[in-house]
Parts: sequence; C-alpha cells; structure tokens
Amino acid sequence: MAHLIDKSALVAEIENRIKETESMRPKFDQFWAGQISAFKGVLKILDTLEVKEIDLEKYYHEFLQKEWFGNLHVRTVSEMMAFTAKHFFELGLKVQKGVEV
Repeated sequence: MAHLIDKSALVAEIENRIKETESMRPKFDQFWAGQISAFKGVLKILDTLEVKEIDLEKYYHEFLQKEWFGNLHVRTVSEMMAFTAKHFFELGLKVQKGVEV
C-alpha cells in the first residue's frame, strides 16, 4: 500500500539535511559536496511533481448526496457503507495509477 507524504514537509526535511551537512563538512571534502549535490538534485525533482489538493470531506458529502439519496438500489446503512467503501477503494486505485478523477 502506498503511503502519502506531505510534499512541503519532505522539502523542509531535505533542506534541513542540506544545512546540517553544510555545517559539518570541511570546505573541500568531495564526499560532503556530493551529498549536498544529491540533496539538491532531489529537491529539483520534487519541484517537478504536481500536488493536487482534494477537499475529501466535500467530495464525500457530494458522493453521499448523489449515491445515498439518489440511489434507490441501496436500502440499508450497511449496504451504503459497503458501497461507499468500494467506491473510495476504487478511487484510491485510480489515484495511484494516475487516472484523472
């Protein structure tokens, strides 16, 4: 299962590691210079990633409004819970595959 990490928290942690490494290394030590360069390369990669913000609560309420009140096939709360769980599981799979939702 994929775990999501807040992009800004990850960037802040990498920037902290750069500062730590810069404060520890001797001025001309190639190992530390390479490590700093690698950290900066990762930051450049992270800058290219698109982060989408989703108001999950709003999405959930819209989903319930449409499916709970608009779906005559779902009759009990347990059926609705199963239907909702299935929907959000499939939504998660789509997001992992990069499918637009």
